[in-house]
Amino acid sequence: MALSGPAAGHDRLKTNADPSGTKVVGTFNNCAGGVTPWGTYVMAEENIHGYFSGELPEGHKEAANYKRLGIPEGAYEWGAHYDRFNLAKEPNEPNRFGWIVEVDVNDPNSVPRKRTAMGRFKHEGAESIVAKDGRVVFYLGDDERFDYVYKFVTKGMFNAGDRAANKDLLDDGTLHVAKFAEDGTVEWMP
Repeated sequence: MALSGPAAGHDRLKTNADPSGTKVVGTFNNCAGGVTPWGTYVMAEENIHGYFSGELPEGHKEAANYKRLGIPEGAYEWGAHYDRFNLAKEPNEPNRFGWIVEVDVNDPNSVPRKRTAMGRFKHEGAESIVAKDGRVVFYLGDDERFDYVYKFVTKGMFNAGDRAANKDLLDDGTLHVAKFAEDGTVEWMP
């Protein structure tokens, strides 16, 4: 599986097994997803916190990030059996999960991609529409209680006549968060 988009290759995604920060072994806790206008399937990695155990080194830069996500919960104890899920041994591994994963079910040779431009959180759902201007808009939810609703708008335009032209649309765009007013209106904040 590949990490693609703006976070791919970042130091926070690098591990002993993947010093490039661009390749991930697997996906888990996939939840509701959707189908893109070009026919690929997107799935949402939610509730990733239960897979990690162990303690971060004192003062580690990921401490606040992981605390917000509930890591380590360790309910499944994978860290006791696989070093990559033990924070003391592989502190960046949790950053490689919590993404939208795109799979081209029509191409058996394609590589599934974790689309980092679409944000990292406890994803729940990913439904899309093509806007009047041709950009693709995805609506995304966070599965954490009392968290947020998001909208991702691609930078590029959907090309209905050329499926291959759409293959990297999800690597560049703007992620917005919804701000709901008491009167029921919503403001999308980038």
